[in-house]
Amino acid sequence: MQDLWQDEEDFDDDFGLADRQQTALSSLQAAWEEALEQGVEQGILIETSLFAALSQIILQSSEEAAADYCAKLPERIQSGEFTPYRILN
Repeated sequence: MQDLWQDEEDFDDDFGLADRQQTALSSLQAAWEEALEQGVEQGILIETSLFAALSQIILQSSEEAAADYCAKLPERIQSGEFTPYRILN
């Protein structure tokens, strides 16, 4: 399976990878806020979001690819990759 987060140089269009990632994140955050406003609990949103993401990996590739992706998450989390508002040195 191809990396889910590709290098910027892999794309030669005007809408770069970082821009597409930011657009995707903004769209998901807006949907998240809307669901909270409708009374959906945060825990349900977390579980459902993970289900949706992993299901997409499985649909695009395989269960093994999803498991491989998840196996890399502890290191990525501990390195701060998912920490909001982190300061990059």
